[in-house]
Amino acid sequence: MKRVQDEKPERSDEVKAWLDAEIVAQKARYDGIVEEMEGIQEQRNGWIANFLKIIQNKGYNTNGDMRRAIRKEEVPTRPDRADADKVVW
Repeated sequence: MKRVQDEKPERSDEVKAWLDAEIVAQKARYDGIVEEMEGIQEQRNGWIANFLKIIQNKGYNTNGDMRRAIRKEEVPTRPDRADADKVVW
């Protein structure tokens, strides 16, 4: 059975050049973001630790002024791998 999605039109040279330029620009932006995120990793670790402390002590709002604290055994442990703090967007 022949389907419309199986037929792909040819890209013009202009479109191919635009795509190549966009890919290069997006990779550069991505590399910049990764570098910035890795540069503030220690600060991020502090933010995460503070967040975990808050939700275990104060809890979070479930409905109106009702709060629920997270028990220590409910808090997930940080995975022991290099990309454990990788930000994906």
